[in-house]
Amino acid sequence: MEEIPSPPDLKADVHPSRRFQERLLRDPEDHEAWLGLRLSYERMAEEWRSWTDGQYGYDLPVREGLRRARPARWAVEICCGTGEATAAVAETVPTVVACDLSPEMIRRRVEVPRVCWAVADVRALPLATARVPLVVSLNGVFNPAEIARVVEPGGQLLWCTSFRSGTPLYVLPDRMRRLLGRGWAVEGGQAGHGEWTLFTAPGAQTA
Repeated sequence: MEEIPSPPDLKADVHPSRRFQERLLRDPEDHEAWLGLRLSYERMAEEWRSWTDGQYGYDLPVREGLRRARPARWAVEICCGTGEATAAVAETVPTVVACDLSPEMIRRRVEVPRVCWAVADVRALPLATARVPLVVSLNGVFNPAEIARVVEPGGQLLWCTSFRSGTPLYVLPDRMRRLLGRGWAVEGGQAGHGEWTLFTAPGAQTA
């Protein structure tokens, strides 16, 4: 049997991304923290895909979570990087909009059929209110107000991490549910070294 490699030790508790994420959860208008995150990922863009390709089961949480999600007409993937999880989303959902704040990450993307790529800020997504049936993110920056704005009534949010609490951009699922607001249902599990959490918005269910 092939030995499964251990997850990387990213020093998540003291990682700059963890500190920036915590600052943003306290104050979404902390522009210095947003700038710090954007610049850090711009610097990592050149080697990002080669690093993620070397990690065991990097997108397994997304694949497992999508099996639990309801069918969706289309989906938005936020903080998509160079498309590490985009193929998994596109295999399940007919149309995908994949966006990232970093133009350099988007420029270095791996093309996936039926995907529209966009440079977009998770603070102000170019999407109508209450229209998105499914939002997906792998190792993304959690901005609850904007996510809650764009998800349609009964729509879903699939939030995944590749290394659970060892992921620098990690927020406990219970805390995420509180930050999203009242009425969101939640289920979750583990896959590979990571974790998936599926949130369902209050309101009428949609196909």
